[in-house]
Amino acid sequence: MKKVAALLVLTLACTHAARLRADDAPFQAHLSCGAAAAPGRILCELTARATRGQLVWSDALVVRAPAFARPLRSRFVAQLGAPAASGGAWAKLALVASESGVGKLELLARGVVCQDGPAGEWCAPVLAPVTIEIRVGPLGEKAP
Repeated sequence: MKKVAALLVLTLACTHAARLRADDAPFQAHLSCGAAAAPGRILCELTARATRGQLVWSDALVVRAPAFARPLRSRFVAQLGAPAASGGAWAKLALVASESGVGKLELLARGVVCQDGPAGEWCAPVLAPVTIEIRVGPLGEKAP
């Protein structure tokens, strides 16, 4: 009976841990991109913030981009402070769309968050993957 109770407690703990929302993460990132009616430049903005502690450094890496919309840079450093939320960072990313299409843009936002602890200040690296759909062309147009 003790084994069953221990197994039940372990199962509930794992289920609860798996249900932690993104809001509970110590570092959050959000990506938004403008609509593109035709091939050309696409501007995106990344915002990142620490939910606990202070964000002291942040950048982002382009992990994957659609073949029809390539980034001008694969890594960009985020600026701390305004216009991001209090204690956050922001960065602009430009893509060049060569043709119409629909695809996923994947970034890995990285940061360093510092907090006060019983033994003094400590800092740790944090990560937040971000994905957004990129659409180039009229809204009703399907990808080739």
